[in-house]
Amino acid sequence: MRSLYKILHTTCHTQWGGLEKRIFNESVWMEKNGHKIIIAAPTDTPLFLKAKNYGFRVYGVEFKRLSTIKDYNFLKHLFLNERPDIVNTHGNKDSKLALFAAKKTNVPLRILSRHISAHVKNSWYNRMVYKKLCHYIFTTADYTTKHLKKVFKLKDMQIFSMPSGITEPEVLLEKDQARKALATELGLDPGTKFLGFVGRVSKDKGVSTLLKAFEKIRSRLLPCHVVIVGDGTDEYISFLKNLAQNLHIDNYIHFTGFKENVWSCYRAFDCKILPSIDIKGIPFEGVPQALLEAMFCECPVIGAKTGGIVDIIDHEKTGLLFKPSDTSDLADKILQTLQNKDATEKRIKKARDHVKKHHTIDAMGRDIIRIYRLHQVKLDRQPYQPFRKTVSF
Repeated sequence: MRSLYKILHTTCHTQWGGLEKRIFNESVWMEKNGHKIIIAAPTDTPLFLKAKNYGFRVYGVEFKRLSTIKDYNFLKHLFLNERPDIVNTHGNKDSKLALFAAKKTNVPLRILSRHISAHVKNSWYNRMVYKKLCHYIFTTADYTTKHLKKVFKLKDMQIFSMPSGITEPEVLLEKDQARKALATELGLDPGTKFLGFVGRVSKDKGVSTLLKAFEKIRSRLLPCHVVIVGDGTDEYISFLKNLAQNLHIDNYIHFTGFKENVWSCYRAFDCKILPSIDIKGIPFEGVPQALLEAMFCECPVIGAKTGGIVDIIDHEKTGLLFKPSDTSDLADKILQTLQNKDATEKRIKKARDHVKKHHTIDAMGRDIIRIYRLHQVKLDRQPYQPFRKTVSF
């Protein structure tokens, strides 16, 4: 049985968040295990540049509405020339084009990755994409898997929950050292406690819920500050800063912007909080890498009870859950985490053990390879078909 593959990833996304980290980290793991990697993404985006600098073969594709025909023709020629064994798509726009082009050029294995839990309509076009154009669907959360199975009547062997695995850092700072470094960076006393948020700073991540919850209990947490790590639009960051001023907590809220290395932040935090909200009553969150990274770093975690967050936070076992958008409930969970140290320490240990067993990049990579080989077995059992002579698997 063949064991090494040429894998081509596509994405239309232009930021550097969990989705892009997933593609890059997975690609690095696959390359280190002998597979060949190609990435097609919008030119000069963070993923494109990081992949290029790492040494992957990269192709710039706009994936915009006005370039649809050009992009489709480019992808067809790309697949014919590169002859990938696997095409894995990661966004709405690129999935529709790349999966169609991959089917047209007889790419042996076509995978659609769905990174968020937002609902998908049962339209004729979506049925074609999810049931005809791809062989398998990878999701990052059980919630998403259950939703798609119900909407498109998918079988168990057509869709798999495949949360992103974390790449373990070579070195982790001691907690006291990390705390002092962060306090020095922010000009604060070395004994300051920190509540932290790491990720895309946007409305759907519920950062305003964190600020409102902190205001309720600030006087009971002295000295304690909130650190928000990540990029966001100027408009939303301004909204949050104004909110902090109106709540009279602006001196305790710190926006660091994007950080390449966030491991020391997790080590410095007394609690990592992900207060994601539902959009019109529908979850959007997959299994967040930021929570997995924090759990690995022995940082207590609190998350909203929504989407894929509940896949990894087992309430009162690996972390604490609160009702989405409920500031009072979040405030109570923060106090519970910081004041009941014995229970928190037990959750920290269970959380780290869970991540090391189920959510490392090695565990994820092995699970993906099993799907590749499962499909190869299916192909090997099929009768010889002359038109498949132009591709290999």
